[in-house]
Amino acid sequence: MIIRPATPADYPALADLWFDSWQSIGISNETDLDRAGVHERFHRDAAGRWSLYTAELDGMLVGFLALVPELSRIDQIFVAPAAKGSGVGLAMLNHAKGLMPGGMVLTTHEANGPARAFYESRGFVLTGTEPDPVHRRTKCHYAWRPAAPA
Repeated sequence: MIIRPATPADYPALADLWFDSWQSIGISNETDLDRAGVHERFHRDAAGRWSLYTAELDGMLVGFLALVPELSRIDQIFVAPAAKGSGVGLAMLNHAKGLMPGGMVLTTHEANGPARAFYESRGFVLTGTEPDPVHRRTKCHYAWRPAAPA
């Protein structure tokens, strides 16, 4: 697997991957964007605020990692539905830790149990929750800090 900076040529496929992965979670509702809306948001955020990386396996784009380095934040991390459980998410998370070795934060939805378990099993600590009135869900805020030297 290769993790590399994403290019604008990757954006359409990565936006589709984002939409398909989100749909596969099973917690979407009528306030979520449709595929065209996800494409619009992806292109806007990729151009304006993300440091964007893609995971590529056998020539296929199987995941993406969107960072906001100035905030030490993972903004998005998504794996193609067919690649879940294959180590893609862990490889991207480790890539993020290498880029932000002092620590980082992220947010996910309370109903996204698999993502929460994934982050918690890799050293992220729940730091708080808050309602998300736009999407009618609860957001969970997580932080990861490297272990102190012994």
